[in-house]
Amino acid sequence: MLPMPIRYVWRSRWNLLRFALAVFVAWVLFADASARLGRLALAQMPDFDFAGEVHALRLEGRYGEALMLAESGLTDLEGPARATLVAERDAVIAERDSLIRRAKDVGLGALSGRGESLEGLLGAVAADMLVVGDVRDLVIQGGKQMLDGESDEVILLLSAAGIATTLLPEIDWAAAVLKAARRLGAMTERFAASLVEMLKQKDTDNLRAIFDDVRALADKASPGGAARLMRHADSPEELATLRRFVERHDGAAGALHVAGRDGAEVVKAAAKLAPDAAAAQERVLLRAARKGPAGVRFVSKGPGRVLLTPHPLLGLAKSLYKGNAAEVLERLADRMDHGAWWMLPAASAWALLEAGLLVGRWPSMRREASRLTSGNGAAARGGPTTARRNNAA
Repeated sequence: MLPMPIRYVWRSRWNLLRFALAVFVAWVLFADASARLGRLALAQMPDFDFAGEVHALRLEGRYGEALMLAESGLTDLEGPARATLVAERDAVIAERDSLIRRAKDVGLGALSGRGESLEGLLGAVAADMLVVGDVRDLVIQGGKQMLDGESDEVILLLSAAGIATTLLPEIDWAAAVLKAARRLGAMTERFAASLVEMLKQKDTDNLRAIFDDVRALADKASPGGAARLMRHADSPEELATLRRFVERHDGAAGALHVAGRDGAEVVKAAAKLAPDAAAAQERVLLRAARKGPAGVRFVSKGPGRVLLTPHPLLGLAKSLYKGNAAEVLERLADRMDHGAWWMLPAASAWALLEAGLLVGRWPSMRREASRLTSGNGAAARGGPTTARRNNAA
């Protein structure tokens, strides 16, 4: 006969299975409690005023950034907010397409090398690509050097490189955006120092990598947007990180525009993690950016930082399965947020009920085992006596 513990487990197998399932469900809900509260708090925040920001960018003549942000906002907006944003986007397009303004901006951009609007920047870029802009910058910066001994070494070296070498058109484009970023004050000193060192050493491989990253950012965020996003990159490596982020997610360039430095820091920190964990943090940032700078601060510096920590179950899913299981579980958790207030108590009560049934089964099995033991003992004691009586008969 099997030992009693083994018989107990076998007879209680369905109770044990239900108990394990109830404990598992309660654990999943309990472990996600802090993140769930964070998601609910983030969801309660007012949405970012995309239409207002697009309107402000239009008034500043930053049409490329305005259109980029409008397209980012239109991915989720519905109802009156969407209609307002569509109207602002159409106004941006109409103003951008004004032939008189475009001709004026292109001409002034080519003459001065300063492009605040997309067309102004394009004018500066066009002049750079015809070498005229490089000569212009050398004259301006060289004159400053002779007059007061102060000139911008970044612009000087980029201009000299544009004249002295024959680069591909897309590289000339990127160099012009880099000069625009420098003029706008959007290039950090650390990045400028790295760029100057590469230019002096004629490090063409790393220079081409930087130009390629700038070109990719310009494709997603507009040339003006790319120049301004550079303020968040302190090194060429961080520039490459921002490039990968905007290429990996729809609307990521708009999210970085809204999120600013705080959002860029989240992206750069995520880049040090495993790819799945990095992608999860980036999705949190994209969601927070829909709520504006306040939402970004909530997840980057406030109580919402817990949202950047994956649920233990998600970590287990990623270790066992490299496909889309983790993202499916994330979406399931979002769906369960509003019902968790009753699901967690219900799962806990279920676990307690199953535990009570398991405990209640133990005494009955002990009594049964005692009866079996007593019966077997009596049979064993009466066996020889019965045998002698049979022999006597």
